[in-house]
Amino acid sequence: MRQWNGIIILLVISILISFSGCAFTQIANDSERNSDPITGTVTPEPKIMANPVPLLCGVETDRRVVSLVFEGYTDDSTMNAIAEVLEEKEIPAVFFLSGITANEHPSTLRKLAGGFEIGNYGMGGGKHLENYSAFENAEKFRLAQEQITQATGKRPSLLRCNNTEYTEDVLRAASAAGLSAAVQPTAYLNHRSFKNADEAYSYALHVLRGSILSIKLGQELDKEEYDDLGERLDERPAIDPKPGIRWEWSSEEEIYASIPELVKWLIEALENFGYEFTDPLSLQRSATELLRKTGELSQEEIKQLDPGEYSLPVTQKPFSSGTEHPAEAKDFDAAVFVGDSVMEGIGEYVSWIRKSDAQFLGSAVFLTDRNATVESLLDIGTEIGDLGEKLAEEKANSVWLCLGFSNPAGYVKESYLAKYRLLIREILEKNPNIRVVVLPVLPKAEGYAGVSNAHRFQLNLMLFKMCREYGLDFVDIASVVRDESGGLKEEYCLDLVTSGSHLNDEGCSAVLNYMTEHFPL
Repeated sequence: MRQWNGIIILLVISILISFSGCAFTQIANDSERNSDPITGTVTPEPKIMANPVPLLCGVETDRRVVSLVFEGYTDDSTMNAIAEVLEEKEIPAVFFLSGITANEHPSTLRKLAGGFEIGNYGMGGGKHLENYSAFENAEKFRLAQEQITQATGKRPSLLRCNNTEYTEDVLRAASAAGLSAAVQPTAYLNHRSFKNADEAYSYALHVLRGSILSIKLGQELDKEEYDDLGERLDERPAIDPKPGIRWEWSSEEEIYASIPELVKWLIEALENFGYEFTDPLSLQRSATELLRKTGELSQEEIKQLDPGEYSLPVTQKPFSSGTEHPAEAKDFDAAVFVGDSVMEGIGEYVSWIRKSDAQFLGSAVFLTDRNATVESLLDIGTEIGDLGEKLAEEKANSVWLCLGFSNPAGYVKESYLAKYRLLIREILEKNPNIRVVVLPVLPKAEGYAGVSNAHRFQLNLMLFKMCREYGLDFVDIASVVRDESGGLKEEYCLDLVTSGSHLNDEGCSAVLNYMTEHFPL
């Protein structure tokens, strides 16, 4: 009997060894993994030779289109309720589910697969898979493929790895497991993201066209996911509170029950702004070149624009996008200045000066609105109206843009810049010969709430970089009103006792003098 037990054990071991060697067809040959019988060298792990799958990310586009994906699983009831919201509004979505979930909830997965694409979330939705070998990941992805296919009758084509850097090895592993592409969301949400429809509306206002939006089900967001689009303009995460701060729920079931309503709020808010929904692969076909790059930065310029090079938010000399010269009043003829309340104040100062000097700043006009931001101008949500059409009516030959941001809590610099490029594209479409001049975000006096001067300075570095890359003019008016610590000089501040952000007459004069002395050729 013991002999038979030994034979059976040996047979099982040999079968397992055979499966481990035959799991993949695209691996190194046998000679690379044979152990040395004399030295006892450990057998090298088979190498994955498959080509990496493509990575599907958000795209730059002028279309109001996004993709919606879900990561993870809550319970059967919540998943069915989410599906009902999506079906009612005819919204396509991808559910990334793990092999373990497929094994434990096959009937719910089969139902979801009847109306939505099911993606591979690995065997357990584990994080930081870049720390595992390609062979290990490929095996996990393959096992998840089998479990999901068995549960749904459909083999997944898309992979999503939870909080993982998509290295070449991870993408090779996906290919070896039979997947077609991996997905990298642009922004992340969870059950804490909105408390009501108004907060969802506020979020939708800032969504970048061409985004892949991920809703993580029953999961907390990691720090990397709060900072998904780049460094934010203040220290708080977008919409969500910092990790550790909770809304009030008495049970896990209550958390789950809130998610379908959150999904509904998000969809309705995005639809209110005219967004359409598509799958991540189709989203790639929506990509458009908003502006054409005209040059590359030198290594010296790249170093100059690195925030780490500055201990304080100030530069030794102003940024310049090219040759400058002192301007005459006629150089500002047909110029249009666009901005918010700061530019409105400068315009009022110009009107006052023109009472004694009618030729001051030529025939330049000011189009301002206290609520003017990049987003509000794109959404035609200001008294200015359609900026491109307004500039055409004015027969403008140049437009000088000084635009901040609305709702700075949780705002993202990369999103701001992408929308800035989109706004410029729309201006150029209706005014092909117009000259675009970008002005920096001005500092505020120290000690006031809102976006810090350090973040404003970093944003201006990125604005200048954008101008250099896309052939736009940049006039660094912030340099003349900034003190040695990077704040707005007190002698130039109109409202030291309130917001600390508007210019008095001396400040307006300093800005206008700088523009006149540094007029771009």
